[in-house]
Amino acid sequence: MALQFTKWALEFVAVPPICFLFAFALISWVWAALKQQPFRKGLWKPYHWWILTHLLFFIAAIALGMIWAKPITNRAVANGASPIASHLLDAVVYCSVLSCAFWIWRAKGFRWFATSLLALAELPILGAVFVAGMSISGDWL
Repeated sequence: MALQFTKWALEFVAVPPICFLFAFALISWVWAALKQQPFRKGLWKPYHWWILTHLLFFIAAIALGMIWAKPITNRAVANGASPIASHLLDAVVYCSVLSCAFWIWRAKGFRWFATSLLALAELPILGAVFVAGMSISGDWL
């Protein structure tokens, strides 16, 4: 089930409105890497690698979707999501956005690069939250 949720969450990036945002963020990230050169100029410090911990929000969203998954019984009758699961999923979204803001703030001298990198990481996380939300509520598209 985890692999299927992960696959669906990553396929979220291929949906037309999102794929354009992803392509724009990817082009922006490459352009920022060429322009700002955070690795060559010594701006990138060893603690900046902790920015990759932001991807743990993807795992957290998938885990919440698996733990509180509702079986699909009848599409016409939706029982609704567990309030605890809904609040935890909301917390994942808010903490993810706060993490983005924190890492962009910490990236002095190469914030454009960091913003683009975190945009590339945030889109699959939003896909994972979307899939987890469907799993928690039992209301699948």
